[in-house]
Amino acid sequence: MAMEKKGSEIKIGVTILLASLFLILGILWGKQVRLTAGSFKVCVRFNNVVGLEQGAMVLVNGVRRGVVKELRLEQEGVIVCVAVQKSVTLYDDARFEVTSPELMGGKVINIFPGISGVKVAEDHVFTGEVASGMNELMKMSTDLVEDVKHLLAVLEITIENINKTAGDPRVREALLSSVHNLDESSERALELMTLNEGKLTQVMDNLVSSSTALRDLLVNNTEDINRAVNNFDVFISQLNELATGLNQITVRLQSEEGTLGYLINDDEFVGKLERTLTNLDSLILQIREEGIQTNVSLFGRRKR
Repeated sequence: MAMEKKGSEIKIGVTILLASLFLILGILWGKQVRLTAGSFKVCVRFNNVVGLEQGAMVLVNGVRRGVVKELRLEQEGVIVCVAVQKSVTLYDDARFEVTSPELMGGKVINIFPGISGVKVAEDHVFTGEVASGMNELMKMSTDLVEDVKHLLAVLEITIENINKTAGDPRVREALLSSVHNLDESSERALELMTLNEGKLTQVMDNLVSSSTALRDLLVNNTEDINRAVNNFDVFISQLNELATGLNQITVRLQSEEGTLGYLINDDEFVGKLERTLTNLDSLILQIREEGIQTNVSLFGRRKR
C-alpha cells in the first residue's frame, strides 16, 4: 500500500511538472520568445504608432521574425524598441512601417531590411513611418462605427414604431380585413378564370392568328413597302430642293437683284403706284355715279 501510494504521488508530481512546463512554454510562445535562436534589439522613431502595443508582432518582409518589446513616448514622437532574430541583417536603407494586416486586426511592424549592404551601429535609431493608407483606414473605420451607431438608433426607433403600430387594435383589424378581402379577390379571380377558360383560350388563339396574318402581310408586301419608303425619300429630296429654290428667290428679292426685286424695294415707285391706284379707284367711282360725258368740237371752238 505504501509503495502504491508513493507511486501515485510520483505520477501526480510528474503530471503537475509536465503541465507547468507546457504552460511556461505556451506563455513564452504567446510572448513571441524564442529559446532556440538569439535576438538583437532595434529602436525605431515614429511620429505616430496608431495604436501599436507592446508584444505586437514584428514582420520581416511579411514573415514573423520578432516582437515589440518597448514603447517610449517622447516629445518628438514615439521610440519603439523591438527584438529581432539574429538571422535578420539590417542595412542603413532599411524601412520600418506600422501596418495592419486586417481591417479590425491589431497593428504590426513590417521591416524591409534594405539592399545597400551598409550595416549600422548597434545604437542606431531608425526612422519609421505609418503605412500608406493607414490614417485613411482608421478614419474610415471611425466613420463606419459612427454610421453603424446611427443606423442602429434609427432601426431601434423604427422597431419601436412598428411595435406601437402593430399593437393598435384598429391596425390589426384593418390588416385582417385587408387580408380577408385579398383572399376573397383571389378566389373570385380564380373562379372567373375557370369559368372563362374557353374564351381566354379563344382570345389567345385569335391573337396568334392575327400576329401570323400580320407577319405574312409584311412578308408578302416587302417590295411594295420598300418602294413606298424609297418614293417617300425622293419626295423629301424634292421638297428640300423646292425649299432651297424659294430661299434663293427670297434672298435675291431682298438684295434688289432683278427687276422685281428692284421695284419691290424702290420706295418712290411704290408711292407712285399707290397714287395711281388711288386715282384709278376715284375715276372708276365717278364713272359709276355720273356716267361718261363727252364735249368734242370738230370745227371751231365750242360756244360758251
